[in-house]
Amino acid sequence: MNLYLKSGYADVRSMIETDVPFIFIVGGRGTGKTYGALKYILDTDKRFMFMRRTQVQVDFVSKWALSPFKAINTDTGYNVGVKPLNKHITAFYHFQFDSEQQQDMPSGAPIGYACALSTVSNIRGFDGSEIEILIYDEFIGEKHERPIRDEGSAFLNCYETLNRNRELKGQKPLKAVLLSNSNDLANPLFMDLKLVTTVEKMVRKGQDSLVDRNRGLAVFILNGSPVSQAKSKTALYRLVDAQSAFYQMAISNEFANEEIGLIKPQNIKEYKPQTVVGELCIYKHKSMSLYYVTEHKSGSVKRTYETGEMELKRFRRDCFNYWLAYLNSHVLFESYIHQLLFEKYYGML
Repeated sequence: MNLYLKSGYADVRSMIETDVPFIFIVGGRGTGKTYGALKYILDTDKRFMFMRRTQVQVDFVSKWALSPFKAINTDTGYNVGVKPLNKHITAFYHFQFDSEQQQDMPSGAPIGYACALSTVSNIRGFDGSEIEILIYDEFIGEKHERPIRDEGSAFLNCYETLNRNRELKGQKPLKAVLLSNSNDLANPLFMDLKLVTTVEKMVRKGQDSLVDRNRGLAVFILNGSPVSQAKSKTALYRLVDAQSAFYQMAISNEFANEEIGLIKPQNIKEYKPQTVVGELCIYKHKSMSLYYVTEHKSGSVKRTYETGEMELKRFRRDCFNYWLAYLNSHVLFESYIHQLLFEKYYGML
C-alpha cells in the first residue's frame, strides 16, 4: 500500500478505509494526518467525534481562530464552524451567511462534536448513535504533558460509550482513527492494547503498515515521508541537532529513546519463568542471581499482572525485588523496548 499522495502528504483516506475498526496512524509532524482525516469525514459526510487528550486542548480547538477545520475551509470552500454546547462538548456545524444577522450562522444539525479524553466520563448520557467515526488526535502525549489516570482504559470506555450495542443490532462498529506524532512508544494506549513490542518491531524493521484482521486493527507508520524529508531542509530543522530527540521524532519518525541499558539476548533454557506483567515475562537464572526480561512466555509462571493502575500497583508491591536487581545491574533485556516497558511498569517513565 502506498501511504503517500503525489503531493507527498499522507494518503489518510486509504488508511482509514482499511476494513478494520481501529486505525493507528503515527508519523512525523506536518505530514497531513489530522488534515487528511478531517477532510475525509467532510468529503464522505460522516458524523464524527473529534477527541483530544485534555479539556484545555479541546477548549483551544473550540475557538474559531484555532479550529482544526480552519485550513480545510481556506483550501476547499467548506465553511465548518464551532459552537460550544456545554463546558465539555463542542459541536461543529456547516455555517451559512445569515442576511438578517449579517454574519455566518450554524445551518442544520451538528455534523460532529469534540470532547476530551480527560473529561469523557462526564458525557456518559450522551447519545452518540449517529456518530460513525471517532478521530482521536495526538493520542500519544508529549513528555511535558501530565498523564491521565488509567488513560488506556479511559479510551476503551469512551469507545464503548459511543459504540454501544450497535454490533449486536447488526450494524458496523464505530470506526476509530487514532493519530499522533512518534513521541512515546510505551504510551498508555499501546501498553493496554499490548502493541508496544509489535510497533517496536515495525520501527526496527522499517515496516510501514500492519493489518491484523483478527484483532480488527491496522497500524501505519509514516516512515520516509516526502514531506518530512523536505522539512528537514527548513530553518527549524537546520537549527536543531539531527541526533536530537525532537529531530528524530519530527523528521525521522523515531520514538523518543533513553540511554540503552543491559540489552543482552539470552538462552531462556538457562532461566525459569517467574512473573508475567503486561507484555513482559520475567525469568530468573537457574544458578545465578540474574533475571532476564523478554516478551516470550515459556512454561508456567507464579504470578500474572495486567497493566491497569491497580494491577501495576500490586506488581510493584509484590515484585520490588526485580527493581532492586535492576538497580544493581542484575536484570538483562532481550531488546531496548523490553527495558523501556520494564521501567514504565515500575512507574519510572
